[in-house]
Amino acid sequence: MLLSPYSRLFLSAAATGLIATAGAAADPAGAPADVITAFHATLLDNMKHGKQYGCDGRAQRLSAAVDATYDIPFIAERALRRDWSQLTPDQRTQFVAAYRDMVITTYATEFRSFDGDTFSTLDSKDLPNGFEVVHARLKPGQGDAHTFDYVLHPAAGGWRVANVISDGVSTLSLQSEQYASVFEQKGGFDGLMTWLRGQTRDKRNECSAKASG
Repeated sequence: MLLSPYSRLFLSAAATGLIATAGAAADPAGAPADVITAFHATLLDNMKHGKQYGCDGRAQRLSAAVDATYDIPFIAERALRRDWSQLTPDQRTQFVAAYRDMVITTYATEFRSFDGDTFSTLDSKDLPNGFEVVHARLKPGQGDAHTFDYVLHPAAGGWRVANVISDGVSTLSLQSEQYASVFEQKGGFDGLMTWLRGQTRDKRNECSAKASG
């Protein structure tokens, strides 16, 4: 399993000391730790059946899993920070959809093969603002382990991830800086969307090439 810097930045978790396996998926509408354990089970299933599912199949399975795990609209708004207020309702809808597509495509590309990898959900902790952090670890079959701190908040459909801290680095902070720079340098919303869709297209091409390789 290859884990790109981007993928590591997007992850972050914590839960109950279980190792997620394809047969151990928890109810995604349950406790924060259960949400993370269920998501990890989907990733492991994709990894174990990567060639069988192919890129499109992995993405299809991730679609529902991402929606059951991440609060994509919440994250997308905060990733744009002050630039969000400049967008029309239609532009906001477009950005959220493009952001979601990028997330699913990235996971489908990076989590595509299995080499004895394990996800361990470790513990969880209440935060003062009503959020909860779930600590988790990914141990590849080869190489060093990676730590993930998933920050979840209560949303309409249950607990959802609002940020991921991977190996001590906040995904949301990094994305906010990157998107603000792109928004300014590429002329606003249209330039940002062209760039984001291009990033996703490149990742999808990579995913398809690896599926056929």
